[in-house]
Amino acid sequence: MDEKTLVDKMGKLQTIEELVDLSKEIGKPLSYNDADRLFGRINQCKNDAAELSGDTIAKLAKEVFGI
Repeated sequence: MDEKTLVDKMGKLQTIEELVDLSKEIGKPLSYNDADRLFGRINQCKNDAAELSGDTIAKLAKEVFGI
């Protein structure tokens, strides 16, 4: 999966279970606890202040999934 697609999917996640499924889909499965922490970070990145400070979903995708 390319970075743009992954970032788009991560930005649309509604549940932790969807994140666990996505991680399995790209071949880098996350535990429920890891997915829970990442889900919180994804939601934090969605606010304007986070983007201004440089926190983005794209950075998380690279950090966690190496994409």
